[in-house]
Amino acid sequence: MDTSFLAELYFGNSIKKWILCLVLLVSALLLNKLIANLASKVSYKVFKNVSQAKFYDEFSRLLNRPFINLINLLALYFSLSILSFPPEWEMAQVNEFGIRYMLHTLFVVALIWYIAALFLRATVFMEYAYHHLEDVSISKDLATFLKELTRVLIYITAFFAILAKAFEVNITALVTSLGIGGLAIALAAQDTLANLIGSFIIYLDKPFQVGELIELGEIKGTVEKIGFRTTRIRTLDRTLLIVPNKKIIDSNLNNIAQSSQRRVKFHIMLTYQSKAEGILGIIEDVKKAIHAQMPITAEDCTVRFADFDSSSLNLIVIYYVNSNDYDDMIIVKEKINIQIMEIVAKHGCQFAYPSQTIFMGK
Repeated sequence: MDTSFLAELYFGNSIKKWILCLVLLVSALLLNKLIANLASKVSYKVFKNVSQAKFYDEFSRLLNRPFINLINLLALYFSLSILSFPPEWEMAQVNEFGIRYMLHTLFVVALIWYIAALFLRATVFMEYAYHHLEDVSISKDLATFLKELTRVLIYITAFFAILAKAFEVNITALVTSLGIGGLAIALAAQDTLANLIGSFIIYLDKPFQVGELIELGEIKGTVEKIGFRTTRIRTLDRTLLIVPNKKIIDSNLNNIAQSSQRRVKFHIMLTYQSKAEGILGIIEDVKKAIHAQMPITAEDCTVRFADFDSSSLNLIVIYYVNSNDYDDMIIVKEKINIQIMEIVAKHGCQFAYPSQTIFMGK
């Protein structure tokens, strides 16, 4: 069989080279999914200590696409490496600025990015595994924090790798030259650094976790996300507050979700026309009303005649609800408040409101 035609040149390359280039590209397109599945199975063995067989589908779903992109990129590179530019085009060398240099730089950037994408997807899988594993020492919040921290490190590493490999920047000289500038940046970003340190303290000390109800000064709400710089809190009126982490660690914090009880405290203000026996009767009946809600209310409660105010006689009421759920507390409080209204009317007393009584002599 005469194969001399394979030596014929088209655009500076033989037919044989064109065929090899085409075969390599077509093979990669046809087999990339199969090769990606094999790569996923081999890579999954790295995570065997922190994962289970049931998590493989999620692992494969996350990493198959980056593997396919990497396979296609490598196939494109090696197939084009078979070919050469025609001499008559007088192309510049790869180390000189020109089309070859730009293609080489583009390939290196894409290669580093696809490799970084594999590691980024791996961090997502690690978070998924720790969120679904039972009896693990790492909490879900800490797993999420470690994922975000690792992703930042991957982005930084990829950035410097691109500078060094694609643009041939001397990283050591670059870091040295940024010494004074880095100091200025650090001074300008000291609040950001303080918030970053605050996030470490929150994750290590665990004063609260995502999903817990907390009270921070005048802020009360449910923690939705703990980030590097800020924490997001959904308040009771459904607004979203973004609080710097530094403020959280510097403030007194009440973790309501970790409390076994909720305290209810208020005053019953009666008019000065109220009689002593009526007030004593109200005190006893209010105690009975609170005890009647047991076991949702604690046995320990306080109902006392506390103050002579400018326009009222004040009774202080303190009791505890044996639940940290806000809805449970408000339901019990409503029932007791209705009974207090009935008790006050029963003893012939009236609720006071801010007013003044003027006595005029003749």
